[in-house]
Amino acid sequence: MTAAIRSPDSPRSRSTRKPSAGPAKSKVTSIARARRAKTGPVLPNYSPADEQAQVRQSASVIKVLPDRQQQPMWLRSLLQAQRASSVAALMLLGGALSLYGLTVYGEQRWSQEYQKLETLRLREQQLSASSEVLKHQLAKEAQNPETGLAPQNPGNTIFLQPAPETRSPLTTQNSQPALKKGGGVETPLGY
Repeated sequence: MTAAIRSPDSPRSRSTRKPSAGPAKSKVTSIARARRAKTGPVLPNYSPADEQAQVRQSASVIKVLPDRQQQPMWLRSLLQAQRASSVAALMLLGGALSLYGLTVYGEQRWSQEYQKLETLRLREQQLSASSEVLKHQLAKEAQNPETGLAPQNPGNTIFLQPAPETRSPLTTQNSQPALKKGGGVETPLGY
C-alpha cells in the first residue's frame, strides 16, 4: 500500500482539485485512510478530532534504533591507518610547500645580493682605474721641472732625535706594574 500526504498549504483549492478515483483504480491512499485501515473498522461515533489525537499519539512515539554493531577489527585498523596516512600526507604536503617557498625566497634573495655584489665589483674596478689614472697624472707632473718637485735623494733625508722622557711622581706610581694575587705581573689593558 502506498500513502500520500496532502499539504494543507497547497496552492490549489479544494474546488479546483480533481476528484480522486476510487480505491480500486488508484494505488495512492491518503495517510489518514491508511491509519484508519490499520487501526480497524471505522466506528459510527468516529470523528476527525479522534483521528488527530491518534496522529499526535503516534507522532509522539519515538522509535529506538538498534545499537550500532561493532565494526570488525580489520575494518577499524584500516580506518585508523587511513586517518594516520591522511595526517601524514597533510604534514608532508605542508612541509613540501614550506620548503618550496623557502627555496624560492632564498633564490630571490641570493639573486638580489649577487646583483649588489656585481655593482660593488664594478665600482671597485672603476675606482682602481681612476686611482691609477691619477697616479699616472701625478707622475707626469712630477717629471715636469716647472712644478718644483725633485726626485727623492737619501742625502736630503732629515732625521729627528727623540725627546728625553721626563717622569712626574704621578706617572711613576701608575707605571709600576700591579701584582696579581697569584704573584704574576698584570699587563695593562691600554695606554
